[in-house]
Amino acid sequence: MQLRARLVIILAFAVVHVTAQEDSLQTGYDWSFVPIPAYTPETSWMAALTAFITYRDNIDPTMRTSSLAVALQGTLKSQFSLGFYPEIYLDSNRIRIEGGVEWYLYPYNFFGVGNNNPSSNAELYTPYGAKLELRMLYALSGRRVQHGLSAGLHFDLRYDQIRSVEPREDGSAGPLGRGEVVGSQGGWFNGIGPQVSYDTRDNNFDARDGIFAETYTIFYGALLGSTFTSAITTVDARAYAPIASDASIAARVLVQSADGNPPFLQMPSIGGSNNMRGIIDAQQRDRISLLAGAEARFPIVWRFRGAVFADAGQVASQASGVALNQMWVSYGAGIRFLLVPEERISLRLDVGVSRGVPQFYLGFNEAF
Repeated sequence: MQLRARLVIILAFAVVHVTAQEDSLQTGYDWSFVPIPAYTPETSWMAALTAFITYRDNIDPTMRTSSLAVALQGTLKSQFSLGFYPEIYLDSNRIRIEGGVEWYLYPYNFFGVGNNNPSSNAELYTPYGAKLELRMLYALSGRRVQHGLSAGLHFDLRYDQIRSVEPREDGSAGPLGRGEVVGSQGGWFNGIGPQVSYDTRDNNFDARDGIFAETYTIFYGALLGSTFTSAITTVDARAYAPIASDASIAARVLVQSADGNPPFLQMPSIGGSNNMRGIIDAQQRDRISLLAGAEARFPIVWRFRGAVFADAGQVASQASGVALNQMWVSYGAGIRFLLVPEERISLRLDVGVSRGVPQFYLGFNEAF
């Protein structure tokens, strides 16, 4: 289960804050309030009521603004969360501290572990808990964290109580309901680890040139009070290149692995609005996930832009289990409307198809 509030909130902040400051930048504090709609197959329609406090100490437009977002999110599937999301820049943008503190009551489906879980496997479980996640990066190049190489720590503290697990659609109890899945009773997930990032993108919201590469490993264990002992590693590599006036191509490879005794909530997965549109988020999950995708982005008319995309991905219990003939494949197209053309901030509508079933997504900005 992945909470959706943070992405919607951060992008909404960008829309509101940048729109308000198009004409001139001012130092000091500012605030704004806005409701944000979105849609994914996993949540149906959602809305987030968000308030933003911002602070800028330099009128240079290339210097980023520190912010704190406070949001209350609800969906038509009775999923709720309340969160605080800081993004703080210090030492002339050489240091970035970002993350979130969340409380949530968020029913979600568990389909099983493996690469071929049918939708009929779904067990609706209801976790109730809280999470603190912080990422602290320092620019190793001596410049800013948003340009070049940076490194730091990734800290994750989370507690989940699984309040209920409903039977499958045929009335039978699945492995989660029978307590056969690691983490089926909830518990503490506390970890810390190193993070390295390299970023030369020309834009954070709709990159058309440059490279983004990031890797981190979080170690969970009893020393930090964690109920489970595991190590979660993520490698995310993206490349962008212009091919014509205002048109570009983008490519991404995302690999995740879970070692030790990870609970099901930590297991890598594929699917969702940013990681294989057309496949239900986390319907396929296991110890290893691999995703590769490509996208072409191009202007249409006025503020409208278009995109076509294709992805392939798989989960497996070990690296040797990854095979081309076991890959999930999705493809699709979408329309973007530029809300703030100068910053390339857009509203995104996509349809993704996998194995003949279309899924629709309404959100903000490009998938990666």
